[in-house]
Amino acid sequence: MESSPSIPPACPGLDRRAILSGALAAVGAALHPAWLDAAAATERACCPARIPLPDGLERVSLSDTAQGNQQAMAIARRSRLAQAANDALVDIARGLPDAALRQATLDVLANPNSRVHLASPSPADKEAVRRELLDAGLISDKVPVEGIFPPVPDPAQAPQPIWSAPGSTYSAHHAYPGGLVVHEWLNAGIARSFVEHYDRIYKLGATPGALDVSTALAAPLWHDIHKVTVFQWNADGSELVEYPIADTGAHHPLTGAEAILRGLPPSFVVAVLSAHDAPTTVRSNPTQTGLQRLVNYIRAAAIIARRDPVSLGLLARRADGGFDLAQRPPRIEGHITHLSDHDFVFSNDSMAEMIRALKQLARQYGIDPDGATPRFNLFRNLVFAQVSDMRLYGALVATGLPGVKAIIDREVDLGQLSA
Repeated sequence: MESSPSIPPACPGLDRRAILSGALAAVGAALHPAWLDAAAATERACCPARIPLPDGLERVSLSDTAQGNQQAMAIARRSRLAQAANDALVDIARGLPDAALRQATLDVLANPNSRVHLASPSPADKEAVRRELLDAGLISDKVPVEGIFPPVPDPAQAPQPIWSAPGSTYSAHHAYPGGLVVHEWLNAGIARSFVEHYDRIYKLGATPGALDVSTALAAPLWHDIHKVTVFQWNADGSELVEYPIADTGAHHPLTGAEAILRGLPPSFVVAVLSAHDAPTTVRSNPTQTGLQRLVNYIRAAAIIARRDPVSLGLLARRADGGFDLAQRPPRIEGHITHLSDHDFVFSNDSMAEMIRALKQLARQYGIDPDGATPRFNLFRNLVFAQVSDMRLYGALVATGLPGVKAIIDREVDLGQLSA
């Protein structure tokens, strides 16, 4: 006897770029109406499923992160790559056509401080935000207050500049001092190419208002801005642990909240939050559409900012009580932001490969990669900050480990290892 299809969980454990999920879910919906019930549950809440929780609660020491952030700043300050990337971001911001967005972007690049903390100044305020996220089904009960509000010495001042922050977790893309600005520099260039090609081929620039160039170019500069807080550095050269919010890295909804608190228009907030999932209206997967995930990011960002997403013009209530984007059809800039944020497809792989390669080379520099973790962390941060893991990956492909070592010997200043 053929068994009936089982009811899927509200949030299947799928990768954010899972190619086949939509087709499989469409078949499931046709075979079993319970898929539609699961879809309704997903639109009300989406607990963490694709992003795993860290193992155990991490206690953060402000003195430890202060030391780690200072060390990262010293590395990034001497990195021509990081400083060139930062200068490029400022140049892009200065060229934004919209004056208000131009100034807001220059301000956040100069001091990406956490207005999120300022909006919830007391421990009771922070706990109230956590409780609201929990009640909405947007976090697990294992996510602590510190997972939403990473400790900072002074919310009026960023714990580190944008040019010393990493681009991701310690074993993923751009995980070195200066990696964030390098990541955003490339993403902004990709976004510019999309703007130019969409205009050249599809003539989107021929209709005033069809494509907001300022939003399309600025959103990639903003979309990871809270990594300066979430991915602060520890004194041993590692990073703070990131917790999931709305089933994505906490930095993502936190950045959306930051854009809300800095008074940016709803179209820009939506574009920024589209980086991880596009505002697609194709509902081939009734339990896990990109649009619904985006709606959940917006809900989480609004809760963290302590604002109402409906009154802000971000979301609209549906007749069934769920939420939808207020802007219908969704604007094009969100798709561009999402498409521009795909450098990680290569750079996640390059980082993993090059960490392995540096561990093989470390002993030639007098470093035990297994027994002296802080020293190895410093070594890898110095190397990647100055020449990037992507470039070294190219050398590894072309010439193997000897080619990697040749670039390090020729171009990397390892003086801080003996300081």
